[in-house]
Amino acid sequence: MEEPRAGTREELARFLRELRSMWGPGLARQRDFLFPDPRKGSACKRHNLFLRWMVRGKDGVDLGIWTALSPRALVVPLDTHMARMGRLLGLTRLRSPSFRMAEEITAAFRAVCPEDPVKFDYALTRIGILGECSARNPGACGVCAVAAACGKR
Repeated sequence: MEEPRAGTREELARFLRELRSMWGPGLARQRDFLFPDPRKGSACKRHNLFLRWMVRGKDGVDLGIWTALSPRALVVPLDTHMARMGRLLGLTRLRSPSFRMAEEITAAFRAVCPEDPVKFDYALTRIGILGECSARNPGACGVCAVAAACGKR
């Protein structure tokens, strides 16, 4: 079995650094927002989400039109919903969203599905987006699909 590609964070950092360098000296704040540095803590959600869309197979959510990168090399697109689900399900011990947290959650998914560790992202993120798991909605645990595995109960 092929091992996951090493250095995804470094490769993404190198790519985003190149984009920042082409931007020029003006509007540095906007440039750094659009092209953050994962080595400085950014989870790079937009970039990991874009890679997910382009690389993963045609599953009704993703396009799967890029073949130069294997789905096994992807990192979960970390947003507030995935960070919360990752903590509640014990997929990460970290408290603050960061690229490190995204890698930790991805590693937990990779233990279950090494060939496509981000395939769980959409389903788990939707639980938070739909309000099925929320600190403001504690009674929703009865309808949550992952309630049995959750540390919130």
